[in-house]
Amino acid sequence: MKRLAVAFSGASGSGKTTLISKVAKELISRGFKVAITKHDPGDKAKFDYEGKDSYIYSSIGADVAVVSPNRTSIFLKNGIFGGKDRINSVAHNSKSEKFEPNLEKFESEMANLASHFGEFDYLIIEGLKSLKLPRITVFRDEIIEEFIPFSNAFATNITEFSTNRDKFDLDDIDKIINWIDKNAKRV
Repeated sequence: MKRLAVAFSGASGSGKTTLISKVAKELISRGFKVAITKHDPGDKAKFDYEGKDSYIYSSIGADVAVVSPNRTSIFLKNGIFGGKDRINSVAHNSKSEKFEPNLEKFESEMANLASHFGEFDYLIIEGLKSLKLPRITVFRDEIIEEFIPFSNAFATNITEFSTNRDKFDLDDIDKIINWIDKNAKRV
């Protein structure tokens, strides 16, 4: 098993779920076991309802977890990646929160999460931009500057977006997978 981890970020509606689904589907078709973790910072996690990201991911054959501050939908007793003190805070509810996680704790929680998937070749994380993983940010139709500092590569449909980092078209699935193979973190 490869046990490679990579993250994808981007604004809501940017196409993260679509791109992750395409990448995961291709990896599964090549015979690899894929696990996907979706971050739900608002603690609204609903697991495997038709139309939800987790449903889309599991329908292509990936193992899926939805993590939020209070619960994780892989039937863990405690939520990970945030802590329950964040939920219902004024800043969190107004979306103005500048979440500064304990990165050391994040690393141990990442290892804990990976252990629940058992053996896998690829672990794809959607969100959790503070987690120290190689990261592809998805921009569709607009550049969101706040994502750039966390990004190692970009997948976009914006041809005039120039960067000194790797950049892929949203449909360059083979090139994205090659980048993941070269840059993902072994967990």
